[in-house]
Amino acid sequence: MDIYAREQGIYRFGRFSLDPGRRALTNDGVRIKLAERLFDVLLYLVVNHGRLVEREELLQAVWAGRTVDDSNVSQAIFALRRVLQGCGAADTTIVTVPGRGFRFVEPVVFEPEQAGAPPADQLAPAPMARRRWPATPAVAVLALGLALASLGLAVWRDGRPPPSHGAAEAAFAPPAHSIAVLAFDNLSGDPGQAYLSDGLSEVLIDSLTQIDEIQVAGRISAFSFRGSHATAEQIGRALNVGAVLAGSVRRAGNRVVVTAQLTSTLTGFNLWSRTFDRDQADIVIVQTEIVQEVAQSLRVALKGDETARWMLGSTSNSAAYDAYLRGTKLRRGARVEADFRAALAEFDRAVALDPGFALAHAKRAIILVALASAGTHSSPEQQQLVQQALAAADRAVALAPMSGPVHSARGGVLTYGVLDQAGGLAEQIKARRLMPGNAGIEANDSAAELALGHVDLALEAARRSTQIDPLNPDSWGQLARALFEAHRYDEALATLDHEHEATGGLPQRQAVLRALVLLMQGHSQAARAICAAGSAWQENQVLAIADHALGQQAAAEADLARIRASLGDGGAINYAEIHAQWGDKAEALHWMGEAVRLHDPGLIDVVLDPLLDPIRGDARFKEIVAGLAKANQTPLP
Repeated sequence: MDIYAREQGIYRFGRFSLDPGRRALTNDGVRIKLAERLFDVLLYLVVNHGRLVEREELLQAVWAGRTVDDSNVSQAIFALRRVLQGCGAADTTIVTVPGRGFRFVEPVVFEPEQAGAPPADQLAPAPMARRRWPATPAVAVLALGLALASLGLAVWRDGRPPPSHGAAEAAFAPPAHSIAVLAFDNLSGDPGQAYLSDGLSEVLIDSLTQIDEIQVAGRISAFSFRGSHATAEQIGRALNVGAVLAGSVRRAGNRVVVTAQLTSTLTGFNLWSRTFDRDQADIVIVQTEIVQEVAQSLRVALKGDETARWMLGSTSNSAAYDAYLRGTKLRRGARVEADFRAALAEFDRAVALDPGFALAHAKRAIILVALASAGTHSSPEQQQLVQQALAAADRAVALAPMSGPVHSARGGVLTYGVLDQAGGLAEQIKARRLMPGNAGIEANDSAAELALGHVDLALEAARRSTQIDPLNPDSWGQLARALFEAHRYDEALATLDHEHEATGGLPQRQAVLRALVLLMQGHSQAARAICAAGSAWQENQVLAIADHALGQQAAAEADLARIRASLGDGGAINYAEIHAQWGDKAEALHWMGEAVRLHDPGLIDVVLDPLLDPIRGDARFKEIVAGLAKANQTPLP
């Protein structure tokens, strides 16, 4: 396919060189091996750098004559971004224009071919960096390995194009001592017992993460393979791990049978397997034995403090442990207050059975502050919930001061409940130091940094979260949120595109975030289309702002009335945002004052919130922000 019309030569952008004649992409002279289709997509975008390349145009240029789905384009773009970012390129090198196409924005210089240039096959092989959770290597297309392999988009094993009967797979070199713990199968014959199999898998993930030398894929990414027929090698390539731990749990009366198998993703061979047939009271012991044997199989020498660390904050009381697992399962699926209350009841039961169960106290704190932040309670009720949450978090930290998760829980209470951003950040930093490699803690750290206006640090933590758990919508959502609050709207949209392509869709909260980004870019009609259903107050907030911008003030007032009916005074900060966007500064500042009086959790975003930009220069607004900072000894950025 001849997709360039210039003389032979090399295109250079950043540290990269693209040689169409030799079909070679290099980074500082090191060869990056791309599948043929990926190379063609990149070449077409580079040749047409600076201008918008429509999706249909790219389809015709690269897949001409073939019947392919439009999703092939999105998957190829996602794969290219991961390869380029893995070699240090900016995450905005290829920008998505929603509904249109793509633009290669990096400056490109074309150099005509010179005599005596070394052939591409003499370039040095790519070195492998080794550090804890490195950026994705260029040879590993993270999160889309399975889909890309089926499309012939896998990276080449060597410099030759794949044979006609199918694409050769990428050279695969995952980090040493890296593992994914899949969701254990529930073989009890009762769907209600899934909490036990899922809970055991989650506890194993947390326990293995406590071991310094082991890198553990995030829970959401690992659990995404539930029910699939993917091989260990395919899962390894998708998650960039060297081993996969799978298993099953079957409960019969007071007996629990747990099977576990550790498989190499490089060879497909079984590294270790075992069946545990124990009394239910021994389930915690089973967890400990699995962790020890997995570490031994990965050839990791356990230190004395690590053996104790993975049990930090846990319990030896099997009934308390069972209630804890039930509560964890309920919290994962919680959508309405009744769901959170049901989970809270299980954690209450766990701490009643074992008052020293620190992790259960921490989970109680998380749910209590979530209830307080929901905006559906009166101010006295909200403050009571916050105080209960803080007491639970303090108890958890007192019981397990070296546990990362309990410090992260306390940080969440301080940030969202007490509105003590500085205190919340200090707890999240402590949590990350105690438990590096945990995607949830990294995302929480990002949110805490963002609340103080520390954009660069917030973005770093959010990106670490996406590397650890690349198929987790919450990780991508936090990165997109940080970019939105940093007013980097194109990058926020590109990140949401990544999330959509990697995870197969956008949760409602991320769809609303996309609409907010579009609003800030002046695309009110497009934002309105995303939230047209108006099925939640968040969607109605977008509609209120969009309808006003479109000159439909009566509709905008109706949108606002629906929010007021749903949230009452609990939506004070949201009303301030809406009136700020309407240009009604007096009303916006009135509701800012009400938000402070009511201790509205939404005030954590006040430092950067783009929706409040129209009143940010007002002296009264600055006074409110300064007052919040002083009240919590929070340093302003």
